[in-house]
Amino acid sequence: MVYWHKFDAAEFDYEFDEEELAGHNVTVDEVIEVLWNDFDVKRNKPYHGGYQLVGRTDGGRRLKLIVYEKHRGVIRVVTGWDL
Repeated sequence: MVYWHKFDAAEFDYEFDEEELAGHNVTVDEVIEVLWNDFDVKRNKPYHGGYQLVGRTDGGRRLKLIVYEKHRGVIRVVTGWDL
């Protein structure tokens, strides 16, 4: 279980749905920037066990990411888009 209030990006491995992200003109590098920067988090009800992360890239682009913990220590980024 991810404890988002104590989240440390360095403690996790990541998987990305690169095709889905590219369909929304979001790069993996931008997703990584959001994960390493501050973000807000809330449950993503339509996706069991998923979360919505809202944060900014280093360039200031505001993104919403849909993620879930695939298994302990691995976060899967399902999709993302501009806000």
